[in-house]
Amino acid sequence: MRYLDYPESQVFGNQNLPCFFYAVDKTHPRYNMPFHWHPLFEILHVYEGSFLLHLNERTLLLGPGDTALIQNGITHGGVPQSDQECRYECLVIDLNAISLFSSSIRQYEPKLTDLFNSSILLDGYCSASDTETSELILRMLRPFQDRDSVDALSLIGNTYLLFSAIIRRHAYTDTPLKQYSKKYEALKKVLSFIEEHYQEHLDLDTLASCANLNPSYFCRYFKELTHRTPVDYLNFYRIEVACEQMVYSHRPLTEIAYDCGFTDSSYFIKVFRHYKHMSPTQYILGTRSQG
Repeated sequence: MRYLDYPESQVFGNQNLPCFFYAVDKTHPRYNMPFHWHPLFEILHVYEGSFLLHLNERTLLLGPGDTALIQNGITHGGVPQSDQECRYECLVIDLNAISLFSSSIRQYEPKLTDLFNSSILLDGYCSASDTETSELILRMLRPFQDRDSVDALSLIGNTYLLFSAIIRRHAYTDTPLKQYSKKYEALKKVLSFIEEHYQEHLDLDTLASCANLNPSYFCRYFKELTHRTPVDYLNFYRIEVACEQMVYSHRPLTEIAYDCGFTDSSYFIKVFRHYKHMSPTQYILGTRSQG
């Protein structure tokens, strides 16, 4: 998914690490997380504030010290809560690249294979009060704040320590992800379509047709799974892309607005204020002053 593509995403240190790392605060262009999925395992850890995260049909309110474990293929997205600034980090790992089993852990291979393939479903929530797991996750995240200290062997070792804790505590259910796949199949088609065509004129009929649903049912279906109406989500996604372009390019606002599917700059500013509670100019000044 496109969500993994912005410039600072790949932190590899001195070796070709099978992971991506993001440190996110309110100045980050993807402070809000659009709904997406990927074939990778993700750790989302909150340091400050609170983050409302949707994992398929589950909703988690993460506070300071809380962590979400997101399996490959899970549709997820969320927003920081407005009570205070949120600061969180994401570590996204390609499990297939580190699935090397030595003889000493051969007994765990079947369960690890189930976990890597999402044949079992993780509980997904690690409370800050779970000090063992929290300390382990912090140990995984900390090296990415200093790129020179990141190495593949530590990443692999700590990942296995995390999965050891999960298996030992049976923090999962024997429910395969495919049980949810059919329900989310149409949603993934629509999210991919929006990602590829957000620059174009899109209306409700077009999005409903993409999901092979009638517009009335599609609206109810989409809101049930994303907690937004289709048009609300489309505008939300366009503004998030606009923020990314404002941070990583110096193009005029009118050009960015047009490139994100807005044909009227005044309407773009109105919609931007609705989602960001500030003008585009204020947003640009704020992110550059923080940088």
